[in-house]
Amino acid sequence: MRASISRRNRILLSITACALMISASLFGASPAHAVRNQAEIREFFMILSDGNVSHSITVIDYSKTLTQDACDASPMVQQWSQTRFTDDSYLNQCEITTDFKRATNPYVGVDQDGKVTFAAAPLELKDLALGLPEDISVIARRVDFTGGYLTITKATKGSELVESNPTSDSVRWINDIGSVVGAEGHIQGSSYSHPIERKDFNELTAVPVPTEMTDFPHSRTIAAPTQYTPSPAASSYTPSSTASSPSPFSLEWLINRVINPVIGVGLGGFFAWCMWCLLKKGLERNKTQAGTLASSDYQAQSSTPPTPTPTVQEPHNPFDSEWRNPSA
Repeated sequence: MRASISRRNRILLSITACALMISASLFGASPAHAVRNQAEIREFFMILSDGNVSHSITVIDYSKTLTQDACDASPMVQQWSQTRFTDDSYLNQCEITTDFKRATNPYVGVDQDGKVTFAAAPLELKDLALGLPEDISVIARRVDFTGGYLTITKATKGSELVESNPTSDSVRWINDIGSVVGAEGHIQGSSYSHPIERKDFNELTAVPVPTEMTDFPHSRTIAAPTQYTPSPAASSYTPSSTASSPSPFSLEWLINRVINPVIGVGLGGFFAWCMWCLLKKGLERNKTQAGTLASSDYQAQSSTPPTPTPTVQEPHNPFDSEWRNPSA
C-alpha cells in the first residue's frame, strides 16, 4: 500500500514537471539576461522653420544600465545641447537634441537655389560612450530626415519615402542601414531661409555625400509656402467696384449712423443730469443747514432777557471844591 502511494506521487511529480516544461516552451521563456541585454538607436534630422538644422538622438536601453550622468557626458552632447533621461520600469532612455543655430552643420546643406543635400554616418553605441555593457546587442536602428516644404527626390539604399505630411516629405531608414545614409531634394524658398553649409563642426565630421542614390516617384506636389512681399500696388488702396460696402438705410447703416449716436448722446445726457441733481441736492442741503443755524442763534438771543447795567455811584470826594469853599 505504501509503495503504491509513493509510486503515485512520483507519477504526479513527473506530470507536473512535464507540464511546466511544455508551458515554458509555449510561452517562449528565455534567460533574463538575453531578454534585457538589448538596446535601440534612433536618429532624427530636421530642417527647422527658421532655416536651422536639428539633430536628435534617442537610445533605449533594456538592460537598465544607462544613467543620467552617462547621458549628459556623451561626446555627442554639445555645449548648447539639451538632454533628457527617462527611467521606466523596463527600460532607461537617453535623448540628446542639438540645434545648429548657425549656417554651418555636419549633416545638411542648402544652396542659394534651395537644393538640399543630406548625409550622415549612423551612430554606433561606441560613438555615444554611454557606459553600456560590451556584449549588449542593438536590436533596432532608425534614421529619419525631414523639413518644412521639403521635397526629397532621391536617397540611398534601404530608404523609404513618406508623404503623409501634405507640406513636406520625409525619408527613413529602418534596420537596413548602411555605413552612410544620404538624400537629395529641394526646399521651397521663404523669407526666413538662408544658405546652409555642410562641413566639420567641432568634433563632428561631415561625411561625403553618397553618389549612388535611388530616385523617388511622388504621388503629390508640395506647394510653396505663402510669404508676404510688399509691393507698390499692394501698399496703395484702390477701392473696388465689387467690394462689399454697407448700402444706405441698411441695418448696418442704421446701427452705425443712428442708433449708436443716439445711445451715446442719451448716456452722456443722463450722466450730466445725474451730476446736476447731485450738485443741486448738495447746495439745497447746505442752504437748509445754514438757515437752521441762523434761526437757532436768533431764537437763543431773543429768549434771553437783557442783563441790567449796574449803576455805580461815585464816592464823594472830600477834596471837592464844594467842601473847600462852602460858599460856592
